[in-house]
Amino acid sequence: MTLFGKYDAAFEAGAGSLFVYGESPLASAKLNRWHGNIEGALHLIHRLVRVLAADDSEKYLIGPQGDEPLKVEEQSPPDLTVRVSPGLALGPSYLVGLSESAVLPEMGTFTPPTANPRIDVIGARETGEWVILTGTEDASPTAPELDDDTIPLAEIYFRVGSASIQNTDDSSNAYITDRRPRRLPTFAHRHAGPASPAEAPDGVRTEFSTDGPFVPGSLRVYVNGLQQIPGVHYEEDEDGEGYVFASAPPAGSVVHHEYQPG
Repeated sequence: MTLFGKYDAAFEAGAGSLFVYGESPLASAKLNRWHGNIEGALHLIHRLVRVLAADDSEKYLIGPQGDEPLKVEEQSPPDLTVRVSPGLALGPSYLVGLSESAVLPEMGTFTPPTANPRIDVIGARETGEWVILTGTEDASPTAPELDDDTIPLAEIYFRVGSASIQNTDDSSNAYITDRRPRRLPTFAHRHAGPASPAEAPDGVRTEFSTDGPFVPGSLRVYVNGLQQIPGVHYEEDEDGEGYVFASAPPAGSVVHHEYQPG
């Protein structure tokens, strides 16, 4: 059995035997071992989160329910800066992010090209630093490549004489293209717990409703505890707020459903 963690240098059995109450001065060797063991424990927690949540080699975003973590968007009103929303980025060996929105560039503004279009790239380095790579002006510009230790966030396509940066292309100004990695499943992606429809089975009714909209394909329906087969026993409503049975559940049946909120 191997003790997991980044630090292993002859692991001293834990805090209880590493220090003696009131010990002063404290030997630097003990402090180094204490520091190393804490670092190893934190590294292990980070690895466990990644392994349990998703592929251990990729970059991911984390954000509260309903939010868009680290999304690059236009200012209000649009100008030659952009706003980055709060959120976290989880890399193979790091966690960086924002607790409140930020404005980029941190100093000044983006400068539009003078002769041909250009594509700039925005990213965040694993050390927590912003990365803004300025592309090369060209009739058919390409985006510069970020380093492997940088999380891509967005590309900005600049036209000559752009007066502002916008979320969508208006054919005259600069516009943003989202390049963020995918988001880890969090509360926003969990299925709503089993719930009952507002309608009661009466042996005739086939249409039943959910408490709110759901992501297409995420609905699961149960009758008397038995999971029904989608496409065979029931179909999802096109509006994503209910379902229709192929045949009406008998009167007195217990119908439940669960789904990923849309």
